[in-house]
Amino acid sequence: MFSEQCGAQFDVYGPSLGQSCSGGAYVLFMSLLDALLRNTCEVTDATGRITPTIHPDLEYDFVVIGSGTGGSTVAGRLAEVDHWKILLLEAGGDEPVGTQVPSFSFSYLNSDIDWQFRTEPEPVACQGFAERRCSWPRGKVLGGTSVINGMMFLRGTRKDYQRWAEAGNPDWSYDKILADFKATEDNSDRDLVDEDYHGFGGPLTIGRYRYQPPFAWDILKAGEQIGYNVSNDLNGERFNGFAVAQMNSRKGMRLSLAKAFLRPHRSNPNLHIMLNSTATKILLHAQGASKRASAVEFAYKGQMFTVRASKEIILSAGAVQTPQLLLLSGIGDKETLDAVGIEQVHDLPAVGKGLQNHVSFELVASINQASLNSLNMETVSEYVRNQSGPMSSTGLAQVTARVHSEQATPDDPDIQFYFFGLGPKCAKSGLSDELTDDNQTTHVSIYPTYLHSKSKGYLGLHSKDPFAPPKIVANYLTAEEDVIGLRAGIRIAQRLINSPILREKYDMRLEKDSYGSCSEQHEWDSDDFWECAIKVKTGHENHQGSSCKMGRRSDPESCVNQQLQLYGVDSLRVIDASVFPTLPSANPQASIIMVAERGARFIKEHYLNRVRRK
Repeated sequence: MFSEQCGAQFDVYGPSLGQSCSGGAYVLFMSLLDALLRNTCEVTDATGRITPTIHPDLEYDFVVIGSGTGGSTVAGRLAEVDHWKILLLEAGGDEPVGTQVPSFSFSYLNSDIDWQFRTEPEPVACQGFAERRCSWPRGKVLGGTSVINGMMFLRGTRKDYQRWAEAGNPDWSYDKILADFKATEDNSDRDLVDEDYHGFGGPLTIGRYRYQPPFAWDILKAGEQIGYNVSNDLNGERFNGFAVAQMNSRKGMRLSLAKAFLRPHRSNPNLHIMLNSTATKILLHAQGASKRASAVEFAYKGQMFTVRASKEIILSAGAVQTPQLLLLSGIGDKETLDAVGIEQVHDLPAVGKGLQNHVSFELVASINQASLNSLNMETVSEYVRNQSGPMSSTGLAQVTARVHSEQATPDDPDIQFYFFGLGPKCAKSGLSDELTDDNQTTHVSIYPTYLHSKSKGYLGLHSKDPFAPPKIVANYLTAEEDVIGLRAGIRIAQRLINSPILREKYDMRLEKDSYGSCSEQHEWDSDDFWECAIKVKTGHENHQGSSCKMGRRSDPESCVNQQLQLYGVDSLRVIDASVFPTLPSANPQASIIMVAERGARFIKEHYLNRVRRK
């Protein structure tokens, strides 16, 4: 389907907002809103979008697989070299118009632009879900998960990257990677942040949203009342405290990594971007005593293509699909490959091993104010005119806190809080006095999240079919430390709910839930009760990583070296969250961008310096 407005024709990709809302009552207004946004030139960016390639060349200098956070960043950086020819492969289409609006960030989960993965039945966690399987959303769209995530831009702590260095990666300590964080960034909150820790003028705009509900600032006051500091910059000298976070957002709209790094190269003839193109195999060939990654097979519109890479193949398919594609290509543990009938071409047992994710838990609380619809014709008009107002933010989801429990220290916080509520969402009529709840209360959610997860899973295959979902074993909460840590986060959240400002101003109260049979088995609010509840209503933060880790060659759990090159295979790098030695104590997006910025720099230094030496 094509649409013409704003001086350009562009393909209207993905589901409309009407389709993203469940229930027929929402379809009419949300469909009208979607149509209105498609005719708002600032939102559609029709003239700025890329024109996809439909006929690939036989050979490129670089083939990048996956256009998510890592792939978009590295492809955009490589495209800065005029004489290099790059092919970027993406299994999904371009970004739907609705995803550009921050308030609809979570409306596209479980839609056509989400891979909609689920874990295997969990041995300990996810007990309250069908088949004991938790969902793992991943973006299937140009820009990947950066198109459907909450946009929070939070680096890991200094201690996180010290752990990376101690795991055999001394070149990845905080002091050595800070320049790569800064190189990407164009921080729009210069008056709030410490310039020693931030960049200005980079491709990725970072800053606070244009709108915050008043309750957001009261959460910060509540955090201060229970003993934690309030920060303007959790990416500066101090990494802990309560904050209204900075987000990857520009001029009131989402700034996906594709928008930041690829659209500026839309007229570059050396950058080819193929959409709806699924990589199925990386081809290796013997080069003397070593192996070299030489070509990529992929499917596009029912036809198979093979393209060669004269310099390198860069695998940026993410923590799930990077190890999946390596296994499909015969790279991995022999026993794993034999089980699905794939011939091993390179022995690398660590592929897919060590998979991790942050685990959270949802606490629902009520506040004593009417739950009126904030998505109405007034707020729609404000957004269409100026990209401001409630639609230009994610409500309470822009608030966070990174704190330490009794098991941790202030310089190595182990708990992060996320919040949800008070943001525009699916609307029936667009009337400002329309209640979104059945009574005069509003419900908000608090998500304590344990950052120092010890539980590890793995990524495997169900079959050798490249279009079949991978086998995802999360093994959530199999390490007792994770249960204890998450329980500690719940106790801090309870203190927050009972803070003077939230109790006196809002009469905030925790909603009681039985969590399956937990209330029958244990006394409500006991430690045993919450440990039971955590295992029933296990939350996930979509912070997957560490499934193809960076480390010493002698380490049997490592896949790539400090230059992100796959051990034992020349011309193949992995540049995404799968290389994390351990998960950063934060949302992973900022760290993935840093890895990609650094990886692109490694590639440029290798090839361009070699040319200069000649």
